[in-house]
Amino acid sequence: MKIDNPRYYFLPAILALLLILPAFATAQIKLQAGTEIIVAFDQDVSSKYLAPGQEIPLSLKKNIDLGGIILVKAGAPGKARVKSVQPAGKAGKPGKIVVELLELEIGSAYKTLDDQPIMLEAKDGPLSAEGKGKKTLSYLLIFGLFIKGGEAVIPADSIIQAKIKADVFVLPPEN
Repeated sequence: MKIDNPRYYFLPAILALLLILPAFATAQIKLQAGTEIIVAFDQDVSSKYLAPGQEIPLSLKKNIDLGGIILVKAGAPGKARVKSVQPAGKAGKPGKIVVELLELEIGSAYKTLDDQPIMLEAKDGPLSAEGKGKKTLSYLLIFGLFIKGGEAVIPADSIIQAKIKADVFVLPPEN
């Protein structure tokens, strides 16, 4: 049987694509450890009112995309934890706070392979802040022992350079 119509030449290619496309639809997308992202705290982080172990909400500030596909949208929620805190004290002693980033929820049509959040870490190690000390003033005055130092504060919406701590496998949305 001889086929002279050129549109029949594409039939095997179309059938092959129909068989292969479902395999691509279930393919996993890998977000590599070390991928840099930008997050920010949703509230001020202060040595005045936080305690060690307390969790702090944060959010993604810029989409995480891979080849033009948005895997995680800006605004996705996450959290950090207070590692250590020292409130400001008398005699001008400044407050100190150290915070570690924990995780980011994927929060979109995409899901992680094991349905777990994306683990994070700060790009340059744990975040820390120290308040202003007032030691000079406290030594000059007899009442200097009653002068309190400044609290440590990381303002809300301060840009934080973070990175993904471990490889994450993401599944595309189900149709």
